[in-house]
Amino acid sequence: MNNNFFYIASRISKITWTQEEKDNIIQFCEGIKQDEKLQRSFFQYCKQWKLGPWVYVQLQKNHLYEHFSEAVILDFKDLHDKIKQQNQQRIDEAVKFLKLFKERNIPVAVLKGNLFMHTIYHDIGYKKMNDFDMLIHPEDWPKVQEIYDELNYIPLGFGWSGEKEEAAKFSHAGMSFISPNFHCITGTQWGIKSPTSAYTVNNQELWECTLEFQLQDTSIKKLSPEHNLLHLILHMGLYKIGIRDCMDVYNLMLAEKIDEDKFVAIAEESNAIEKAYFTLKISDHCSGTIPKSLLDKLQYNSKSFIIKRLKSRLNMLSQGVDLHRSYNDYFKDIEMKVFYFNLFPQFHKKFACLFSINKLLIWPKQKYVYKLNDISKSANILKKLYARIKAPWLVLKLVGEEIGVGIVFLLLLKLHIDQLLSLANYFRKKKSYFDYLEERGLQPEKIIKAVKNIE
Repeated sequence: MNNNFFYIASRISKITWTQEEKDNIIQFCEGIKQDEKLQRSFFQYCKQWKLGPWVYVQLQKNHLYEHFSEAVILDFKDLHDKIKQQNQQRIDEAVKFLKLFKERNIPVAVLKGNLFMHTIYHDIGYKKMNDFDMLIHPEDWPKVQEIYDELNYIPLGFGWSGEKEEAAKFSHAGMSFISPNFHCITGTQWGIKSPTSAYTVNNQELWECTLEFQLQDTSIKKLSPEHNLLHLILHMGLYKIGIRDCMDVYNLMLAEKIDEDKFVAIAEESNAIEKAYFTLKISDHCSGTIPKSLLDKLQYNSKSFIIKRLKSRLNMLSQGVDLHRSYNDYFKDIEMKVFYFNLFPQFHKKFACLFSINKLLIWPKQKYVYKLNDISKSANILKKLYARIKAPWLVLKLVGEEIGVGIVFLLLLKLHIDQLLSLANYFRKKKSYFDYLEERGLQPEKIIKAVKNIE
């Protein structure tokens, strides 16, 4: 039944349905009308994979809610309304600094979900979002921080060297800030992918192709359809990829005309052909809408790591397995440990974080070993043994996909050096991030809760 849930949920997620898809969705809804237990299982599936809010909108829009019990529809509604309220609060906060950006001649382009809720889905509560992602020019980063400071925004950590004040050349994003009411976390970027990764985005062309966009009464920018597609592709995880992640890809292509030749040229220049093929093939599995003509134009390297992961995933899918079986956000697990490592100046606290980081890299939990290798718990012992041996390599490549394999080793070296240097804190106490929060009269627990709420 879960495989049927996957098909129904993925097709419901499309902003436009084919007649065949519509018939299948109606037939499914009619088939569970008398079975509230099955309705609730479908709700739980949608909730687990973060599709509940948008599925609710689609059920309402297409008058399919009558096939569900009042209790189940209310659960869908509560989920949607909660996300809608959070997203609206984030927008209301964001407009405050966006107006100041405008007044001080700081160009800004809103990115991903915070854009698509207005241009594609036309629903503020279509999905949960962590922060307000936006693109600025690197030279404007100091001025942007001044605005955040004026609005009493709280920095999330002390940041890496170069993330504060001037824009760091080795990074594409600045340190995050959170509003005093905790409604908005900023995601301020001067690039759409780390410059240390294998991808090289032409930011000058990206800005030249931006279009005007109106958010409430504030005029800002948005990326071209082709660059929005590139951003989604570069942001897509090799394992954090499910219906919710793919639906922005195929719904963007359903909502806006993509110039295929222009996109392919952009992908080639960005060294993103394999990543584009990977993302579009899996998105096509979820939607059946990606043009074959576009896929044929992507002349990928069949021996690349990304294409090998794609073949493994497609082999799994060909057996009727739900795409979400391999879903994980292992990179975020590592990223959060690094974040906490930098919060604490004390040697013993850093040591605990560094130990966890090394363990995550070298010895993933068994459930992640299965997911990283696209195998099930029922695989034979030889496959499980091979998967365990291969897991550290897959983790390295996974992290390397985001920041570059070479940078992974440099980062580890830096962390170990910082660990040793932190011994000095026992003789000369260094100000911690939590000391800084207490000086501002802020409760660290609220900050930690906000960070932990990031998905």
